[in-house]
Amino acid sequence: MKFWHIGILTPDVEKTLDALCAMSGGRRGVWQIGEIEFPSSEMITGSGGRLKTAVGRMGGIVYELIQPLDEHSFHAAALKRRGPGLHHAAYVCGEELDADVASCIAAGAQIVWEARHGEEHVCYLEAKDGGSVLELINICPPMPEE
Repeated sequence: MKFWHIGILTPDVEKTLDALCAMSGGRRGVWQIGEIEFPSSEMITGSGGRLKTAVGRMGGIVYELIQPLDEHSFHAAALKRRGPGLHHAAYVCGEELDADVASCIAAGAQIVWEARHGEEHVCYLEAKDGGSVLELINICPPMPEE
């Protein structure tokens, strides 16, 4: 597994992006902002939905800001339950995804959300402590530079 990004849930991607950039000296840099949909046909575990996301680098770290655009998705439920803030740490696993997921499950984690979106296979695993979530993914989409 290779570290990829920090995932942050927010009710408003633009406001959170502005706040993060202000805290980092006002430099916004390059961010990929867009909408993504996970229809039920792509879901393996959990509920799909529409999301607005912003992905970018600050201080050498990749951040993914996630704003649910519906009320019934996994991400909307997590935002309601936990509030805005840190949601997950993401790791790219490549061809070892299945083995890495199995290792997490053997350590007591459970799959709470899983989807196949195009060539991507994404899996969220929640640790048995109930508070730590890892996102494991098979491929890393292109990332913006700082």
